[in-house]
Amino acid sequence: MALRPLLRRAAGLLAAAVLTLAGTLTAAGPAHADFGTDYHDPVTATKPLARPDTRSCTVEAMHRREFRNGYGNPPDTPYTAALTPPAGCAGPWSAVVLDLHGEVAGRQFDRIFSVRVGGVQVLLSSTPEPSKDGIEWNVERDVTRYAPLFAAGPQDFSFDLANVTDATYTGVFTISASLTFYTADHRHPAARGADRLLTTGPFALTRATPTAGSALTFPQNLERLTAEVYTRGGGACEEFAYASAPDAFVAANPGLGLCGNGPFRELRLTVDGRVAGAVWPYPVIYTGGWDPLLWRPVPGVFAFDLPAYRLDLTPYVGLLLDGRPHTLGVTVNAAEAQSNDVWTGQVNLFAEVDHGSARTTGRLTDHRVAPEAAVGTVLADHGGGSGDWTVTAARHDLARGWVQTSHGRITTEVRDDLSFRSGQQLRDSGNDVTLHNGTDLTRTTSTWGGGPHRTTTVHEGEPLDVSYRVNHDAAGNTDQTTAMDLGYHREATTATGGHVTERATVDHTLRPTARRHDGDRTVRTGSSTEDYRSTGPEGPYHRTLSFVDGWPAP
Repeated sequence: MALRPLLRRAAGLLAAAVLTLAGTLTAAGPAHADFGTDYHDPVTATKPLARPDTRSCTVEAMHRREFRNGYGNPPDTPYTAALTPPAGCAGPWSAVVLDLHGEVAGRQFDRIFSVRVGGVQVLLSSTPEPSKDGIEWNVERDVTRYAPLFAAGPQDFSFDLANVTDATYTGVFTISASLTFYTADHRHPAARGADRLLTTGPFALTRATPTAGSALTFPQNLERLTAEVYTRGGGACEEFAYASAPDAFVAANPGLGLCGNGPFRELRLTVDGRVAGAVWPYPVIYTGGWDPLLWRPVPGVFAFDLPAYRLDLTPYVGLLLDGRPHTLGVTVNAAEAQSNDVWTGQVNLFAEVDHGSARTTGRLTDHRVAPEAAVGTVLADHGGGSGDWTVTAARHDLARGWVQTSHGRITTEVRDDLSFRSGQQLRDSGNDVTLHNGTDLTRTTSTWGGGPHRTTTVHEGEPLDVSYRVNHDAAGNTDQTTAMDLGYHREATTATGGHVTERATVDHTLRPTARRHDGDRTVRTGSSTEDYRSTGPEGPYHRTLSFVDGWPAP
């Protein structure tokens, strides 16, 4: 089997619809109940949200809404409704939590869905693939940082899940959604956050149109600004961009049907055309990726709660205080030219203002941010559909600026030290694949003036190892094995006046395996072990899960 059929997904829709279709199918693993007619509901070892024990009120935003056909006439998505914060639990709130409950049975692809409130994206997620008998799953999302939306009164609630059903793919997603508002007290004070939220609205980046932008007007007493980027690669190649081959190898081996442009992707954020930061997306693998047996019942890291990447734009505040529109842009470094390959997403901006002044002033004093990451490729083409390659990328950026406020001149410096390495080996025309990817991200924000010097450092490690083998014997038997080792590691520290005052860590690993044998007998088996550890102000947490063929290991 060539690598391209393994990683590519069949859409079966018109080109315009394919651009937004997220649930698709790997040729190596059709979406059916390989463990029989049932397996355990999706479960994860990740830490549940810590919720205040204060008085709370729950508002139901969507009740058992069915999603059958997102491309019908009319489509059944997005679902929209008016969301009104509860009068019985008026803000400010100590926390606001979004809860989702889903059900699906039969046969269906995984599907991407998004939730927006007042046009602002608050969740990007995906669905599990069902068993014949049916599964249920839950997602909880801390949306406290979007409190300015709720405080402004009634908002539009939008839930967008583009499903497709037919005689073969029968699974209908039934989803309920609610928001719970937790009041504040002396033990659980009102959460601190932004004063105003702005958003670019949805964007779509392709090779033909790699850049999108929105004109936004910022408060003239702006003091701090943080960007939050939701994004994902979709389509036949970009969903699996982390496993793509260098263009030179693709061109030399056209019969393999490989995806090109190499495995590195970078989305750059710009302010009036000036690069202000970069997002290196996590290699999220959905429940139909590579082999569905890998993810039953434990989903891939971030598969149910895709990351919202945060970038501190405070050094650029001084450029935005004139009351005029400024262009917030986003661009992708590379994308396949296939008709359905696209990077989609949305940028939210969290603005904090100076409550003691109607106007602030400021200046960007130092800007050493590369227009693009430095990328290197080492390739060895062995011929006969075999090759090795190593792709590296790096960024070492700095931006510094000050803002004159009612409480003094505040200087903010942001440093980003980012590195990426992908080592891949391809043998036997894609029937033997080994992948070793690693990303290390260190982002440091320092502020001084108006108080003690404060430094926050966040280090993230994102490993992904894949081993994929397909063997064919003379009797016509086929044996396919897939093994992965993926994870996410994070350490965040805050130092005030040179002394560390806060530290929090996350160590999350997942090791799934799958095997399929066809011929003289049929074998469908899979296992996974997930380990999640964290430390922080709420204390330590640790949980390990092990499953075999969809059920807890004995």
